[in-house]
Amino acid sequence: MKDITDTFLANSPLRPLLEHAKLRHYPRGQIILYEGENPADAFIVKSGAVKIYDIDEDGNEKIIHILKAPGIFPVLFMFGTTGQTSTFYTTVADSELYVLSRAEFEMQLTKDPALVLYCLKWFASEVQEIMRRMSSLEKSSTRIKLFAALSYLARHHADPPKSGWQRVRFPISHQLLADMIGVTRESTTMVMKTLQNEKVVRAPKLGTLEINQLLVETD
Repeated sequence: MKDITDTFLANSPLRPLLEHAKLRHYPRGQIILYEGENPADAFIVKSGAVKIYDIDEDGNEKIIHILKAPGIFPVLFMFGTTGQTSTFYTTVADSELYVLSRAEFEMQLTKDPALVLYCLKWFASEVQEIMRRMSSLEKSSTRIKLFAALSYLARHHADPPKSGWQRVRFPISHQLLADMIGVTRESTTMVMKTLQNEKVVRAPKLGTLEINQLLVETD
């Protein structure tokens, strides 16, 4: 049993679930669930980030969403359904995840209507963000797609602005950005160089991405 003074546990509406979960550490790049897997456990993100993606017939990743705390997956458990997962789940940073059995997850939901309402509101918010991102992918311009992805990262996965810049909390590569917007890494690199020259983004060191606060304010 975890220390009840844990801030995340003590203050979270998910407390009924977390009290019955084990906390596990997963390194960056660890696959948590494979596509086609029939999972026995539910996961809640305490720290770090987990990407949800599938792989096309050419072997390219297509990132659908990136979960942060307190993200819950797989979502199908929230609706009392079973079956195979349709996507992969992999950490994009060193992460801590609460893990509990599907049976325990579903039992706690049946006992606590307030918990159900919280989970549904969280799910609705995540779906809204996914739809917003999917809409941006219909644009033909790599630049517009990148602007949408960068704005998403700044809103959901970056530290508060500091001197006009927001730093994304996990390592960012041009390949990851390309997987987010569905274009080649080469095209992404070309546009990112332009955005760096325009001071929309900057990379103080390898793997670090900072986004100009003005991008989010004008989104």
